[in-house]
Amino acid sequence: MSPETAMLFTMDNEKRMTTWCRMWNEDPSLAHDLMSDDCVQWSDHVADLDSVVGPGDQERFVTAYRARHVNIFSPRVLADAGDRFAYLWDVEKADGRTLTGIDVNILTDDRIQENWTFVAQRRCEQTDPEPHTAERTDLATLQDLCRDWVQLRNGRAELAADLATDDFRLFSGTTPADDAHGPTELAGLIERQAATNDPPTLALHRQPVIDTTRGHLALLWTARTRTHGTSVGGVDLLTTRSGRITHAWSLTGTRPFRY
Repeated sequence: MSPETAMLFTMDNEKRMTTWCRMWNEDPSLAHDLMSDDCVQWSDHVADLDSVVGPGDQERFVTAYRARHVNIFSPRVLADAGDRFAYLWDVEKADGRTLTGIDVNILTDDRIQENWTFVAQRRCEQTDPEPHTAERTDLATLQDLCRDWVQLRNGRAELAADLATDDFRLFSGTTPADDAHGPTELAGLIERQAATNDPPTLALHRQPVIDTTRGHLALLWTARTRTHGTSVGGVDLLTTRSGRITHAWSLTGTRPFRY
């Protein structure tokens, strides 16, 4: 491929986000513009995508899927770290329901090589942060927030007061009972979860997506129960303002990660 031709196929991660949704919505052949030849996928609840490798398999899979399901995907909030990106999205299903999800992607040679997909059991009705309100945040601050967020999730409820803004909102993909508004509710939620008979221990999985331009970050994590040792994969997408977390979307899968 000549340099001139290669430039025609180059897209930024915001374009990849919208094009990935278009692939599922209307044009399965877009897989060839998005995916590496060895691209692999993981879905949080079902193994359907485990055997789909590369754009050819993907085009066939999506074509067959669209023959059975007419779902419309719409991207919402992006976290862009260059060689990796994550985004929040909604899907309007044929039965009228709308669900919220999160995708995480890793790029190699300008193509998606690894993809993780999470679908919530409900829609997030919160208003997304306006793009123009995003603010550049230094890398060290976002790395510290990521580390402290994991510690908070592992039972350090006292960290909520310094981590969350007064207008903080947490969306849980499972039930409204696990949503939280403000640092006080967030601390109470963490305390209740830590008091359960077998609270899970969270550990980061792979490298977080840290977007210094927008002040957004996303982290894959593994939750392992202390008693039985079973594990599942999950994802959190966070937005920040002035060194504190303003929004958090947290989705938990039912399967362990494959990679």
